[in-house]
Amino acid sequence: MRIAFFAKRHKRSGITLHIERALRSLGHEVLRVNRRRIERMVGRRLAWWAIRKRLEAFRPDVVLVFTFDLPAHRMQELREIAKTATFFDDCPLELDQRIQDAVAASDAFFITSRGQIEQYQAELGAEVAYVTGGCDPIDHFRVEPQAEFTSDVAFIGQADERGGRVEVMQALAERFDAKVYGRKWEDFGLTPARENVYPEQYRIICNSARVVIGNDLRQDVDLYFSNRTWISLGCGAFLATRYVPNLEELLPHGERCVHFRDPQEAVAVVEEWLARPDDRERVAAAGHAFAHEEYSYARMCERMLTHPLLST
Repeated sequence: MRIAFFAKRHKRSGITLHIERALRSLGHEVLRVNRRRIERMVGRRLAWWAIRKRLEAFRPDVVLVFTFDLPAHRMQELREIAKTATFFDDCPLELDQRIQDAVAASDAFFITSRGQIEQYQAELGAEVAYVTGGCDPIDHFRVEPQAEFTSDVAFIGQADERGGRVEVMQALAERFDAKVYGRKWEDFGLTPARENVYPEQYRIICNSARVVIGNDLRQDVDLYFSNRTWISLGCGAFLATRYVPNLEELLPHGERCVHFRDPQEAVAVVEEWLARPDDRERVAAAGHAFAHEEYSYARMCERMLTHPLLST
């Protein structure tokens, strides 16, 4: 399949690079287009002219857009030459106009929050498909621990009161040797060990901290979690993550990770598993294998490209 992939660079997470790698690893021909970079170089009008020329020469079967990296009216224009798809990596409270327009311009629209499928149907009359994020074999793997990154508990991500992550980390920091990595933690009384974490540091943290915390910005949506889950498991972390409805369908407690529901339970779960190093290693190894075998970015891309509206 010939795929035109519209995506800007994400330096910290590397997610768009990981998706591109996955598509190529599956044998697809990929034209990566960073529209915003081209516009900065030559201006919007000339940029779109140049992009259209490249697309016409490439003759894509599918135009895949990461979130809003191509405006909806341009996606509509490209439906003349290819199927269009959007991978929407967010779980918003409201389906605003930008989302509505992107859904309308996409033959297939993929979301990472299964619990919002009915919301899209009810509010937009749209059929959307659920996929999770993934991990990347080149950036996400097990490494030797390093003393600089050793701690009982670690959380990687920006401080944000949504989803309760600040309360969870404050509670854990009172009881354990806890490190946070990301911005704005000073606003809540915690000093980050690093503000910026790139893949090379992410995997070291996951293998140096005894417990890595997962806590996304919503905990009320059925099977919603960010790619932090698969990246942490893919790097070999022992992951203690905030429970979302039906999480056990993919990640049963005590098998590939462990769950908690509030700050108090987070403290209890961490205390229990810190005392069980052999069991932590067993769970981390199982989570690592499962993430790479079943929830790599390649698996994610396979699931998207076999969607009936794209594969026919």
